Amino acid sequence: MGKEDVIFGDLDGVLFVPGERAAELLATARSIWEKEREQARAVQEGRTLRQQLCFDEYLARRTQGPSYSFRQHLRAIGGAIEE
Repeated sequence: MGKEDVIFGDLDGVLFVPGERAAELLATARSIWEKEREQARAVQEGRTLRQQLCFDEYLARRTQGPSYSFRQHLRAIGGAIEE
């Protein structure tokens, strides 16, 4: 671990990050947090996560092409929480 490294931790574990990448990591974490908050608000308004993620469309596409992954689907519909 270098002198300029940053350590992040929570109940799930610990992450050691080079200091020069800390801002990038924090921006990504905020983006994920915002997406999850949007999804939670939609659930509170009555729109299930299954609906939000167009899960039925995913299942139909998967039937046509078994190699189509859920990650690909999320990226295609803008539902991925990570870049």
